[in-house]
Amino acid sequence: MAPTRRPGTPPVVTVEVSPAYELLQSIVVTMEGKDGDTYDVGQEWITEAESRAGSELMGRVRAASHENTDTWIHLIGLVHDTPAPRDVEGFLAHLRDTDPDDIKLHLVQFYSREVRRMTPPAVIRAAIAGDADARAEFLRTAWPEWESWATFLGAVLDEDGDAFKHELIEIIEAWGDRVWKPESLTILPIIDRDADAKRDLLRELPLDRFVTTATNGVEFAPRPGIDRVVMIPSFVNRPLVTYYEFGETMLIVYPVADESVSAETDAPPLRLVRLSKALGDEKRLRILRALADGEKTLMELADMFGVPKTSMHHHMIVLRSAGLIAVGVGSKRYRLREEALPDVGALLSGYLGAATGPSAASRSPASTPRRKTGTGG
Repeated sequence: MAPTRRPGTPPVVTVEVSPAYELLQSIVVTMEGKDGDTYDVGQEWITEAESRAGSELMGRVRAASHENTDTWIHLIGLVHDTPAPRDVEGFLAHLRDTDPDDIKLHLVQFYSREVRRMTPPAVIRAAIAGDADARAEFLRTAWPEWESWATFLGAVLDEDGDAFKHELIEIIEAWGDRVWKPESLTILPIIDRDADAKRDLLRELPLDRFVTTATNGVEFAPRPGIDRVVMIPSFVNRPLVTYYEFGETMLIVYPVADESVSAETDAPPLRLVRLSKALGDEKRLRILRALADGEKTLMELADMFGVPKTSMHHHMIVLRSAGLIAVGVGSKRYRLREEALPDVGALLSGYLGAATGPSAASRSPASTPRRKTGTGG
């Protein structure tokens, strides 16, 4: 793909709202129900989403994705390709018009430069078309040591394209009716509100500071070949950040800000709750102290504290969502955000001294009195 951005000029940045993006994220979050504590929506929301979907649809979701949430994450490139307003109906229509092999190309990350550096594009296309030798070469060259990826890649390559496409469309259509449609009434106003706030912020900040602020600690430096950065606000995916390289475009799904999740309540500001959770654990305080000595990788921190990488990753999610650490897009190195260390005392004093009434930020709509099911968001 030929570059379209002049050297020395930053990528174009836009903030893009789409119900279809959030529908896909809601499938991802629900599939990862066992990790409910990771997501701000909480286990109750996930359990309710599973109940609305029903066991038969959940089984189809897991079978079609081969138990790998990347299936749904990698479809966001096709949402971006959908004509505006990129609603669920428009996305489904676009999928129906898309060649089955192109859907599979998205799923195997053909449009990522890193994948095409490992495996020649012609080999990937041949593997998708069913060539056995190309299939073996693709599996040999694309992250062969990553067992879960190799299993997923082999399963996608073996799928019958037409049947696979038909099943994905039916699943998304059913999920939209059963799970997404009831939640969209609560979620879409939050996403729209955050997008408006981010567009205002984008006028004030340069690219690198804007992305770090919007994602609460994920740093992005312009790189050759990336001409556009599309920021996609998500409510259900909070506090995680997901990114997907689609040719010359970097799609970054970021968590809506706490201020965008508003309700009339005297609950403590979500910012204060995140900081209290982050700093209320002795190990996380020790991690911050270790990062004060310099950047470290996830593996270095896991070895230093004698914990599995999965456990350390959870700690890093909590610390980043509180704005205390930063990590680069595609990077495995974490650093302390000394420039953004908050005054926890001032936040606490402000909350304790505030007059009774709406707080500056609020709890999730999932806990507002308006929704009796406890799943509003």
